[in-house]
Parts: sequence; structure tokens; C-alpha cells
Amino acid sequence: MTRISEQASQFGVPGLVDDTGTDYAEAHLPTVVSSMVAETKLTRPGLPSGLLLEPSRLQALDCIEQVPFVLVSAPAGFGKTTLVSQWLEQEKPVHAWLTLDQRDNAPALFWNAVASALARVNPRFAIRESTLLAALEPGAAVDPVTMLINRLADYSRTWQAPSRLVLVLDDFHLLDQQVLLEQIRRFIDFAPGFLRIVFISRLDPPIRTAQLLARQQMVRLGPEVLRFDLALTRKFVQARRTDLSEDQMLQLHQRTGGWPAALQLSALSENPLSHVPGPGQRALSDYLLEEVFAGLEPGLQRFLQDMSLLPLFSQEVADEARNGSDAADWIAAMRERNLLFQSYGEGHYWYRLHDLLIDWLQAQDREPERESSIRIRAAEAFRQRGLIVEALELFLAEGCYDQAEALVPLLLQAEDLSGYRPLPSRFPDSVRMSSPALLLLQALFAFMDGQYGAVLEHLAAADRLLQSTDPSPDTEALQFVSMLLGWPSARFAGHRAEAEQSLTQIQARLASAPAGLQHWGLYTLGTEAFMEARLGPAHTLLTDALAGALDSGDNPCALRCLVMLVPVLVQGGRIGDARRCYEQTRLKLVNGPVSKEQVCLLAYLEGLLALEHHDLEYATKRLGEAGQIADQHLTPLDQLYLAFERFRLGMVLRDSELWQQELTRIEQLHQVMGQLRWHHNIPRPEVLEALARLTEGNAFPLILWAQSDPEPVVGNRFCTLNETLLKLIGQLLAASPVARELAALRTEAEEAGLLQLVCRLDLVSLMVQAFGDQDPEGAVKKLDALLALWVPRGLVRPFVDADPRLDSLLDACITRGWSEVEASRIRALRQARMEPDAETCARTPEVAGPDEPLSDREQGVLDLLAEGLSNKAISKQLGISVATVKSHLSNIYGKLQAENRMQAVARARELGLMS
Repeated sequence: MTRISEQASQFGVPGLVDDTGTDYAEAHLPTVVSSMVAETKLTRPGLPSGLLLEPSRLQALDCIEQVPFVLVSAPAGFGKTTLVSQWLEQEKPVHAWLTLDQRDNAPALFWNAVASALARVNPRFAIRESTLLAALEPGAAVDPVTMLINRLADYSRTWQAPSRLVLVLDDFHLLDQQVLLEQIRRFIDFAPGFLRIVFISRLDPPIRTAQLLARQQMVRLGPEVLRFDLALTRKFVQARRTDLSEDQMLQLHQRTGGWPAALQLSALSENPLSHVPGPGQRALSDYLLEEVFAGLEPGLQRFLQDMSLLPLFSQEVADEARNGSDAADWIAAMRERNLLFQSYGEGHYWYRLHDLLIDWLQAQDREPERESSIRIRAAEAFRQRGLIVEALELFLAEGCYDQAEALVPLLLQAEDLSGYRPLPSRFPDSVRMSSPALLLLQALFAFMDGQYGAVLEHLAAADRLLQSTDPSPDTEALQFVSMLLGWPSARFAGHRAEAEQSLTQIQARLASAPAGLQHWGLYTLGTEAFMEARLGPAHTLLTDALAGALDSGDNPCALRCLVMLVPVLVQGGRIGDARRCYEQTRLKLVNGPVSKEQVCLLAYLEGLLALEHHDLEYATKRLGEAGQIADQHLTPLDQLYLAFERFRLGMVLRDSELWQQELTRIEQLHQVMGQLRWHHNIPRPEVLEALARLTEGNAFPLILWAQSDPEPVVGNRFCTLNETLLKLIGQLLAASPVARELAALRTEAEEAGLLQLVCRLDLVSLMVQAFGDQDPEGAVKKLDALLALWVPRGLVRPFVDADPRLDSLLDACITRGWSEVEASRIRALRQARMEPDAETCARTPEVAGPDEPLSDREQGVLDLLAEGLSNKAISKQLGISVATVKSHLSNIYGKLQAENRMQAVARARELGLMS
């Protein structure tokens, strides 16, 4: 729920100026149900009639026209929000307003809210129609800062755009998440020239404001500007009471220090000149609140005490909570007396008392029984209006565990459950162990932690309870959730029969499963097909699951499908399709909040794809960024696959420190998950170490493993097939005949759709022909065919990783003009390996961005430029003239400080601007 602003808390607000008639219950759905932003957060608070209008104070804000960034920073009660709102009312610039609350202290919700605020100016910024939140990390290929700036820059060039657009962020002091603050600083730095940004805060935010001040790019308005001078104090107080002499007025000004909140409360007090502490101190507000409160009629006192128990209230909720019908009268009295409250909406009012007033009221003498009944009735009123979070909190506060438990299933639909981890512990053991929904919630948290044994225990308890419950849509949905958690947990815990049973149940129930869970079922079946090396069915199932998830707005499921589908396409030899699938899905994921998990997984996928293209610099950057936040935001299983990609990177870079570090990490994560057998889609740690040693020129560990490990012990066929190839290479190095085994493995891999494995097998057979069978001429002809077959599909990595002796065969192809383009490309990539140290690989490079961001069209031209297209080909692809392409290229060169195409692409990759 949006906090109330200081200005309304001082002077009272009769209502918002917006006349949309928004119902709060519709506009402010809880985050567990919807990602939409409450309309009340996006509307500038209205101004009460009779508000003091002081031109000298308003003129202080005229600096908004001269500098890109204005910070209005002072403690509570200095009239910050009122002053900015007055200035906007007087000057009437086109503006977007966003009142922040504590839920916005995360990149996902913050940028969603900013985009929603701007969408009130122009619909192009609407979160469900834009691509602003594709990724959330500084340096990402497309991050929300770059996206939003590009959208603003494009908008500024349209006929609809105003000469100035003012973006106001109120209550900025509630934000302290470091990554988010860094993104906001970048937003300030690169905002287009027509945008003016205003922060209203109780604290100076840690966004390196000293640099902005030194560059004269910001103005700070602090308490010294906002406090009233004697003349303004006199005008302010006399508008409220006329019984003070000039000496008394001077005393009041000295004692309050021109603090507007203290003056407001003093004006309401019967004895404003009592000896009280200095301005801004809590004792002052306590004293003055007591003075003000004592002058109110008992009925209004009781109403305020009752409403201090609720997170927010409307006339209807107040009447239902108090079991009365006089709320309208008391709300009118609050307005008349300018008490400390904030009002929301038009026509159907919602209100919240000021925090200071709430704290003070709750510190007074209490009536526990009466207050309990008020909270319970209010919770039921909130539940009926769809305000689940508010209802749940009030039910729990009063120990109404049955009512609270009934709301828990809605939390299983939440996009980010991290904030609900303590929830089960707030219920008594008797409730927690008898609620299928709470048991499933605990199972889900255990799954996220990789504790698969605990997952199965919770699921077994939940299933027993569900079996004894009468069938209903709710119980069927919970049963299906249990099946979805049961398959991977049983598989990873080594219970193969139990896993197969869960899989069979999912297949049987999929068609009748709730619509919101069907794509999760398809995802589960697709994951199982991938692990069993059935890439055709895996691709079909995951593609259908991804489409269903995106259509229904289920971004968590869409993200999971993408994380599985990209490797399926890569292993199927469809590198180009993998890249396109990633790009298209990433842009569609902006329809909901972007979590830290999504940020990390998208960086992981970009690093994986960069490795396949042998773009080692970008792979280092993105995998390093993912590694920085993985511990806090990824499950152990996700961390394991990220560690594997960083292990691969270390091998390619010949960085033994990096690959050894990541190998240790893989072993540790496997132990954390408590698995006995290896069930992952990567080779076992001992195999990986032998492979890494081979890349360093030491074949003995691989030979030894190949001879001492006669039977695979892994838990899935995909891993078994890949380990079989490594075993045959080890046997080949030991001079054992393996031609028949290589042919059989190739047939099996081809039937499974594992074309990347087929390509690697072809290269091993090629090396046997050239250097084992002493047939270099035949090997060159075969290499010509392999280059023509695989490289156009994007299969570069197998050729780059192949035996060093492949260079001589590549040179022979180039000399003879056989597949010359492909052979030259592979030869260049094999020669151009980067060798940064492990520290460089593990950190995110800090690269200064362009002075002016690229427009969407310029970004599109740059992407095609990186693919090697000519100006004519780019014009045909984008449907624009060649002259326009040249104009865009000129702009790109200028913004990226490049002199030619190659420099522009290199610079763009350095800045993380490439798609």
C-alpha cells in the first residue's frame, strides 16, 4: 500500500485531482495476483483549498527547467511533496508522477512502476506493450535503463512530445537496493534532454550526487530552502488562527525553526507556546499530536484510533470493521479539521493515516478485545474486495489461522515467492502440518534450496491430506502442483520409480489440469525428454509450454521454458534458432516484473550463446555478471549449470584457475543437493577434470578414466551419450580401436537429434582418418564436407575446440579453395583466443556507455551490421532506403566513437549493446 505523502499529512487532502473514478480495490491488486501498479501511486496528490501560495518558495523549483535532475531532500514534515505539487499545478508542465513504497525497492517492480507512470503521458510506455524490462543488470545487452531511455528519445522526436517532460519520484528514501540505485544513476546520466527528473526524499540518496552537483547537472533543495522564514510563518499561522501576538509569533517561529509540520500542529493546538523541544524531534510531534488529539470530540478520537489499526480504509471498510454506519461523518470531520491523512481515488475514497499519527495512536491505551474484532472484520472486508495481502496480514495478526490459511493458495501463483519464506513459520505447527497449501509452499521453498528429500516429505504429507479431502477445483490444482514438484525431486533424490509415477500422473492429468498449470506440465515433460536425449519431443513440448506461458502472462514458467529450450536447440545444432528464440522471448518477458532470478538466468543464457559463437569477451562479461548474484538469487541446480558454463569458459581461455574454481563449485553444489547419483545434463566432475587436463596437453587423466570406468553411472541418457564420446576419445588416445563404437554412437546421437554431438563425433572420426589411418587427402575432402554441413548452422564451437592438428587440415582447405569462407572463419577463431586472468573473468567490466543512447532503429541497423550485411542488404531487411541506412550508420559511428563498421561492432560488444 502506498505510503501517504508528507504534504497531505500536514495539511490534509480532500481528494486527488484525477477524475478517473478509479476504485482502489481494482487498481491496487496485490502483487501475488497482479503486477499492475496502483492508480493512486501514479496520480499527483491533490491540493486542499486555502493552501498557502508563496511565490518565493515556488520559484525555488524553477530550476527544474534548467537542470536535468532536482533533488528535494528534507526530513518529514517540510512540505516537500506539497511544494512540488504546487509548482506543477501552477506551471502545468507535462508530467508523470510516481509515489514509491517499500515494495518498489526492487528493480522489477520499480521499473514496472516508472513505465506505468510514463504510460499516463503516452501509451507507448505501457509495460504490456513495451520492451523496457528485457533485463535488469548494468551492462546487459538490453537493460531497462537503455530501453526506457531509447523509448523516451524516440518519443521526444515525435510531434506528440512536449518540450519538457517532468518525471517526479516521491518518497525516494524508501529505495536502498544497491543494484537498483546504480540503474537509477545511469538513467539520470543518459536521460534525453527534454526529460526533467525530480526526486522527493527524506534522505540524500547514495547515487553519487556530488558528481552531478560538480558538473552542474543537478540542484538540491534541502531544509534550508524549505523551512519557513518569519514572514511565511506569520502568514501560515494567521491563516489558521489570529489570536497570537507578534511576540508570540516570533517565539513560535524560533521554537519550531520554521518546520512546517510543527507549525501546522501548533496552529491546531490549544497552547502552541508550551515549552517543547526543538524542531524535527520526535518529542515535538508526540507533544503536538497529543495537544491536537485532546481537542477532538471523543467520537473522532475513537474513529482515528480504530483506523490506525488498518493498513488503509474506505468508508465502507471502516463501517464494516467498526460494525457501524457513521464513517462518512467522521471522514468529513477529518477533512474539515485538516487532520494527518491521505486520501485516494475519486468517487470511492480510500484513506490512510500518516505514519506519525499511526505510531502515536498505537502507543496510547489500548482495548485489545475491541481492536481484535475490528481487525478481523476489516480482514474479511479486504478479502471480499480482493486485497489478499492486507487480509492475510490482519488475519495472522489476530491469530485467525484458518482464515489466513485459506488465502495461502493464492501465494502459489506469486511470481516472486522470496518475500514469503517466513510465512509458514507464522502459523502454529498444528495448522502448518494440516494444510496442504502450506505444505506445498514449504515443499516449494525446499525445492528452491535443492533439498529434494525434504520436498518429498512435504509432498507426501500434502498428498495424504489431499486424498482425504473432497474433490474440488482447488484440491485438483494442489494435487497437480504436487505432481509437478514430485517428478524432479524424486528423480534428483534417486527415487526413479517414484519419479516415473509422477511423470505418468502428469501425462494422464495434463488435459484436465487447470489452464494456468498446463504449460508447467508441458515444461516438465519437455525437461524429462531432454534428459533422456529425445530432442524432437523435448523441442515440441517446450515450445508449446513457452507459447502457453507467454500467452497467459506466466513469466516464471516462460523463463523456465526458455532456460531449457535454448540448450535443447544448441544441442540440436540449431544455434541460430536458439539465438532467435532467446531474443524473441526476452522481449516478450517484459509483460511482468523482472526478478533477480530472471536477470541472472538471462545473463547465463547470453553467456552460453556467446560461447557457442566463440564471442569470448561477451561470454566472460555476461557469465561474470550472472556469477556475481547467483548465490542470492538462483537455486543450487541453476547455480550448477551456471558453474558449468563458467568451467567451459575457463577451459576455452586456458584459465586453469577459473575452471578449477568452477569445478569445485560444481562438486559443492552437488553435495548441497544431497544427491547420490549424478542426474545432471553435464558430465560428472571427474570427467570434466580429465577433459580440462586434456585441453592443457595432459591426456593421462582421460585415458585413465576411460579404462577404469567401464559402465556409466549417471542418471540420464543425455549425459551418458556425451560421456561415452569422452570415453571413446580416452580409449583412442590409448591406441584402442574404437571405429565401430564411434559409428554406433553417431547413429544413436543422430536418432536422438543430438546434432552437436554428431558434429563432434564427425570431427573425431576425421582426426582418426587423417592421423590414424594416414589419409590426409581424404580427411581434407571430408573436412570440406563437414564445414559446408555444420558451420552454416552455427556449429562453430566443435571446430574451435577440436584437436590442434585440425589447423593443418583447415589450411589445406583454404589453399585449395574448399569451403574457404567457413575454413577461414574457423581458422581465425582458433587463432584469436583471449587469455584474460580469472579475476577478469569473474568481474563485470566497467565500460563507459555512449553519451547518447542508440535509438531502436539504430540498434536494429547495428545488429544487422554485426551479422556482416551490406548497406543494401540492411535496407532490404528493414524496408528503408540505402541512404537512410548510411544516415543511421553515421549516427552509430558518432555515438560509439567509431570510424568504421568493425570498430562500431567491437565498441557495441564492449558496451553490451549487441542483441
